[in-house]
Amino acid sequence: MTDIEDLMARVRRLEDVEAARNMHHVYAETLDEPNAKTVAQLFAEDGVLHTPVGSFTGRQAIEDFYTAALDADTSLKQHLIVNPKVVSAEAGRVRLQSYFLYLGRGDDASVIGWGTYDDTVDVSGPEPLFAEKTIRIIVGTTLDAGWKKDAQ
Repeated sequence: MTDIEDLMARVRRLEDVEAARNMHHVYAETLDEPNAKTVAQLFAEDGVLHTPVGSFTGRQAIEDFYTAALDADTSLKQHLIVNPKVVSAEAGRVRLQSYFLYLGRGDDASVIGWGTYDDTVDVSGPEPLFAEKTIRIIVGTTLDAGWKKDAQ
């Protein structure tokens, strides 16, 4: 590989990483004004979503999950992504891990929660898409209930 080819490969990898990292922010923005179909469109057709309640494969199953989740919790939320870390970057795929925080207000309670994302983003097509997303919720509570030391 020539120096120019090596440089071009490194630049492409950096572009892939930034496209994948941006997906975390797109996902957070989408959840701030959620629509199950819009969220599902962020996943590859055969994408996989892992959540504390189960795993869902394919856009339709992912959309069905978000429809049920959004119907069950109608609070307005703000999602924040922190400390994104690139775990691997290979041709067409980038794996990222990050922490998330959400704050919300509902009709009868204010909520707060945080956890981690572990995502593989397919960057080989015209738009990056989640190939796999794992959501781990560490804490999800109301402000009234709080986060008691022995509650974990």
